[in-house]
Amino acid sequence: FKLNQPPEDGISSVKFSPNTSQFLLVSSWDTSVRLYGVPANSVRLKYQRTGAVLDCAFYHPMHAWKNLVGTHDAPISCVEYRPEVNVVVTGNWDQTSSLKYQTRCIRAFPNKQAYVLSSIEGRVAVEYLDPSPEVQKKKYAFKCHRLKENNIQQIYPVNAISFHNIHNTFATSRSDGFGSICDPFNKKRLCQRKNYSENEIHFNVIH
Repeated sequence: FKLNQPPEDGISSVKFSPNTSQFLLVSSWDTSVRLYGVPANSVRLKYQRTGAVLDCAFYHPMHAWKNLVGTHDAPISCVEYRPEVNVVVTGNWDQTSSLKYQTRCIRAFPNKQAYVLSSIEGRVAVEYLDPSPEVQKKKYAFKCHRLKENNIQQIYPVNAISFHNIHNTFATSRSDGFGSICDPFNKKRLCQRKNYSENEIHFNVIH
């Protein structure tokens, strides 16, 4: 399936509506955000910015919203909206996250208890929203998407994260096209997906 009227530059994010697979939101380095009607394969809405749009999120499954809700000192690289708690979570390039290096993606758990961050250094961090010390002890980070060849370790940015809404597992992808499916509660990787295409920037799990 190939979309009509695609962006004119690299696609930075693709997200299906949280309630239906009939709507697809796409952001791009061409400074645009497009809302596609999937069954008709048409652009229902296009929003133009003055600079590259690095991520996008549904605020409402049927309506567009482009109000200013916050700012960062550096470009915002990822955004996530959780309607259950009416919270917008963002990550950026000013390195204010729990990871040491530039944040590439941020996604909230379907159960609303935590969120997952990924970085250019091949790391993923699991952070909890409850500020109590007992809950904060559960947070952790782990190395992933690293490959050792000829005694040289290759480190790949973790470009995208997508949750399964029922099982609370999440999938990640890296710049060489490989992907993994992880169980955040048992802190282990369930499987690895073989190369699909090089420099895979974003994907979305259809539930």
